Amino acid sequence: MSAQSGGPAAFDTLARVLAERESAPYAFRLRLEELTLSVRSNSGAVINDLRGYFAPFAATEESAPADLDFLLLDSPVEVPPMELATRPHLPGKRPDKERTADLPGADGGGRIVRKQATGMLFVFGGRGVNIALGPCALNRNQLVNFLCARYMERRVARGWVLGHAAGVARPQALGGKALALCGFAGMGKSTLALHLVARGCDFLSNDRVLVEPRPGQAPVLHGIPKHPRLNPGTALGNPELSPLLACALPEALRRAYADLPTAALYAVEDKYDAVIDECFGTRSSGGTAGDSRFRLAAPLAGLVVLNWRHGGGSLSARRVDLALRPDLLEALRKPPGAFYLDTALKTARLTAADCLEALSGVPALELSGGSDFSAGATACLDFFDEEQAQGREP
Repeated sequence: MSAQSGGPAAFDTLARVLAERESAPYAFRLRLEELTLSVRSNSGAVINDLRGYFAPFAATEESAPADLDFLLLDSPVEVPPMELATRPHLPGKRPDKERTADLPGADGGGRIVRKQATGMLFVFGGRGVNIALGPCALNRNQLVNFLCARYMERRVARGWVLGHAAGVARPQALGGKALALCGFAGMGKSTLALHLVARGCDFLSNDRVLVEPRPGQAPVLHGIPKHPRLNPGTALGNPELSPLLACALPEALRRAYADLPTAALYAVEDKYDAVIDECFGTRSSGGTAGDSRFRLAAPLAGLVVLNWRHGGGSLSARRVDLALRPDLLEALRKPPGAFYLDTALKTARLTAADCLEALSGVPALELSGGSDFSAGATACLDFFDEEQAQGREP
């Protein structure tokens, strides 16, 4: 793999070399709302694994061009074709998590990102190039993140607001509206979302959401097709969730973790995918994709902000005005990362004012005091019911 880092077409040369490197006969397609994603690889194992992971969003093979194309090349770790720079990291994040380089080329050129922990390389940019290179079969989560980030960039460029939140929605029979659940790091927004799914809600998104402003109407909350990733404490240490989430862990690990004290269990940092329909079941006994509990969009009924802490006493749930609580708004705002190109961010809405405008008319609920997921889930469902009783229509 080589590229002339200083040449005017360095990115185009690199993308062409990778695309012609070897055949990629294995493929499948995803349908994410109105967009189609085509995924090809030199590895049948990688494609089969991803096809199972994305099962609720599988699309039939078509001859029409896809909106986004991905090439996943399973290979040993390779040395980057040029020197990469360390990106500034956010507070609380691991330094030197990823290194990048921007290359010139047609249609704005492109970018290389290297994940330092795994050695995975990602090459993406102009003319629809989206290539992953490295030990793909060992790093499914990074492939999922790559697909989702490139999909989200398309949405952010349209002016949709990126948020750091989980999302759930009431079943269509109960109105079908959504809640965005945000909170600062470690507050448990994903765990609260799973409590709500256990109580009958649909899952919409785990850690990233997009708010689509609709002038004169309520905004729409959009998710990404990524299942929640759990540590053993969440999967096994919560009486309300453990009967449902235990299947996310291999049986041998469930036995190994069974005798750990609660504190030690929650200290384990390993992560496991909790596939929604496997853990919570589908909406009917048919088990078809149309019955999935995982969907990607719903009218936004409200925003819930987790501002609680362990040992903080009784839970308090109260309505707040985000325009008067900029501290809470920051729990939702999420800066774009390395997989968002500058050309796309030119039309992005990234400021606090943009976020407030997108959420205009959306009620907000603050959960403070002590962290109590059972009581928090009840407060969220009451919040849903109050909005429906007031006749707020999307």
